[in-house]
Amino acid sequence: MPQSVPPLSPMPIFSTAGSSPALVAEAGALQRAAQGGEPRQPLRGVHVGLVCGDDTVDAAVQFKAAAVALGAQVTLLDPARTLEGDAALEEVARLLGRLYDAVACLDLPEDLARRLAQCAAVPVLEVRTALAPAAGGGIAADQRPWAAQAALMAALR
Repeated sequence: MPQSVPPLSPMPIFSTAGSSPALVAEAGALQRAAQGGEPRQPLRGVHVGLVCGDDTVDAAVQFKAAAVALGAQVTLLDPARTLEGDAALEEVARLLGRLYDAVACLDLPEDLARRLAQCAAVPVLEVRTALAPAAGGGIAADQRPWAAQAALMAALR
């Protein structure tokens, strides 16, 4: 008789809204270190799954570059293949939670991303939110890679 796997505790979608000043400060520190010729790679050995339908979209390219610059390995995951069928979502989320330290989603329907976050047991980030943590929060367009890095590092703490 097969044993049932106990449910994992849900990990909510990481939100940057409540910690915008801290993220702005961290993004600035990362930017200064990179521009000073001493980029940090605190995410060496961290695996991030990036669920997006089109990896050529500017947001996907920026997020992947930001994560890789911190030392993370990023695997692109096609949502049509990864998240097909509602019945298997919990199983897929558990698998993603075992394979990756974090999962980033780009342009997934919000309800699907929330359900993924509830089952994955790893942080789930929304890429566009990570790239622009708060409107008017001090993040200029040219600082978005560092904002994404700060959001990813905060999610993994």
